[in-house]
Amino acid sequence: MPKTPKQNESTTPEPHEPEDGQEPEEDEEDEGRLREIDEASPVKGTSGRWGVAEPSRVQRLSYTPPETVRTTVEHIRAGDLSVDPRYNREIKPKWVEEIAAYFNPDQLQVLNVSRRIYRLVDGDGEEVQVFDGDLDHKDNTKVVEVVISGQHRLLATLKARGPDFVLTCSVYDGLTPQQEAELFAAFDEATKPHQAYQRHRSHSFGDNPVAVEINRIAANNGLIVYQGVGGTLKEGYVYAVSTVYGIYRNLGPEVLDRVFRIHWGAWQGNRFGYTHSLLGATAMLLVRFGKYAMWRDSHLVAALSTQQHNPQSLSQQARGRTLGVSSTSLRSEIARLEHKWYQEGLHGYARLPEWGATDEQIIEASEAAMLRYKRRKPTDGE
Repeated sequence: MPKTPKQNESTTPEPHEPEDGQEPEEDEEDEGRLREIDEASPVKGTSGRWGVAEPSRVQRLSYTPPETVRTTVEHIRAGDLSVDPRYNREIKPKWVEEIAAYFNPDQLQVLNVSRRIYRLVDGDGEEVQVFDGDLDHKDNTKVVEVVISGQHRLLATLKARGPDFVLTCSVYDGLTPQQEAELFAAFDEATKPHQAYQRHRSHSFGDNPVAVEINRIAANNGLIVYQGVGGTLKEGYVYAVSTVYGIYRNLGPEVLDRVFRIHWGAWQGNRFGYTHSLLGATAMLLVRFGKYAMWRDSHLVAALSTQQHNPQSLSQQARGRTLGVSSTSLRSEIARLEHKWYQEGLHGYARLPEWGATDEQIIEASEAAMLRYKRRKPTDGE
């Protein structure tokens, strides 16, 4: 007999951050959006309020801070639950089918649900989400229970038992959709670790400050950090999401901005110019030699802009240098080549210290270069 899968775990491979030049994997049967649930649902024709939670305006004046949100344990019909595809995982039909095939109510665990109350306010007839918890207010237009974590278990329940099956839910009253997104990232990460782009998608919708800042830096450089929307590699998209976060957190937003600016200046939106190895190599070079007084980002842009130094060629040459050498990495060899090409056409103190120089030696060379620069004879026109 085949092994029964746990009902809160995936039995199908998840998309992963692509390696250099690769396209992110996607399940060919994955429609990818819950807005198509009427066509894709394994429970076509069922009644009840199961569906997609629609975007709506939030009444900011009655906003409730997260620490005061009320939580209760309740039993809710499966058909009365909705999901919000703007921050949730993409639906995996195979996952739903396997959970439904071996359906066991005792393994469902508690679903995390947010209760949204909608009401007509301000006398203008506009429907907004409110947070006072009054389920019986005369102006309420609808109450929607949105599954924060557990959408695959919900779909499997609908398929196996139908919309009248009652599910145990931990219900949060008073959350904004953005707070739901942040909770989803926390809850679902504990169940099954997310891919980096999935976390970024949830955090972006949830207005997480780091995600917002990363998106702003990317946009300022003509780029978009991938969030799992779309299945093909596109120009101007950065798919190396975990590397982007690593640079931001470990080296700071200024370094990330400079890396993006250098790569855009050299290669514009060429998708091969934003792999994890290339981004990490340029960040490595900036950290090591950016402290040199004569360093200029524009020199590196010029060096990488030539046809001979396009991102595919750079990666290929660096990969060749790693063959049979266990003490190096693709990222390090790319940085070495960038360091070498940076020097081309430069003389004297404009050149960088040697690759193997220590931090102390780079600082000493920087001080000496500055002294020589200040003592130089001014050219005509200066």
